[in-house]
Amino acid sequence: MNEPAYPFTVSDDALDYSFESISEEKVIAKSIRFNPFRANPIVYNMALVDVQDDGTTNDSVVSNNRDMPTVLATVTNVLLIFFERYPRKLVYFSGSDEQGYRNRLYRIVISRELDKAIELFEIYGQLPTKNIEEFRINQPYKAFIFQKR
Repeated sequence: MNEPAYPFTVSDDALDYSFESISEEKVIAKSIRFNPFRANPIVYNMALVDVQDDGTTNDSVVSNNRDMPTVLATVTNVLLIFFERYPRKLVYFSGSDEQGYRNRLYRIVISRELDKAIELFEIYGQLPTKNIEEFRINQPYKAFIFQKR
């Protein structure tokens, strides 16, 4: 990914990251959090959330700050730091909107960057049937799983 990324802070355990999404109109505090699944602690859920003024988080708000490439480049950099600390873990993520627009966006970005991404990660998609397969372009995945190569 050749996009610039935002600077971010990292927690001591490398599970929480914070940065600001900046446009001419507004600055939005964002957080990326990794939480292990109870049923399978090798798999971590990755959540990208907006941090509200009261400190609560929201993963369903549409920020529309017109900086999506920079935010996604930041997420990529965060993934690299996470995998430096936890090289044997898997990262699971899914869009939080019911319409599936975010999953479609993620699929498009992964497809566009696939040649570069597969140098760093093994990438899988979870189909609506819950089956998991190696990522293929134009598949209607409900979630994505990354593993460090």
